[in-house]
Amino acid sequence: MLIFRNPKTIAPPVGAYSHSVEVPPNARWLYIAGTVGNRLDGSVPASFEEQHEQVWLNTVQILEDAGMTASDIVHLNVYATDPSGLKWLRPHREKYITSGKLPGSTWVVVSALANPSWLVEMETVAAKV
Repeated sequence: MLIFRNPKTIAPPVGAYSHSVEVPPNARWLYIAGTVGNRLDGSVPASFEEQHEQVWLNTVQILEDAGMTASDIVHLNVYATDPSGLKWLRPHREKYITSGKLPGSTWVVVSALANPSWLVEMETVAAKV
């Protein structure tokens, strides 16, 4: 069982994440490369909200391919070119992570991603017990 930790000896998380997640021995790990908002046909939505939604849809598909779900996510790194995109983080997490057990997370604002049309990219680490 994954153990989501938020020690009472430090300030609580300032957003929708846990300070740490403990993974038991013999768990199966999955490291997902930076996932962007490309649709299956190669098109990229124009808005940050649509791209972030597509990032989650793509991530869920990758997890399912490995026999996992969003509840198995233990850490996210999100890279965004627009700081105002942070407002979409919580709604999308709450939509896809329904277990109430929030992964560790890092949000980083960058000047650009590898393709100028990409506004957000997310790396994911999951563990299945």
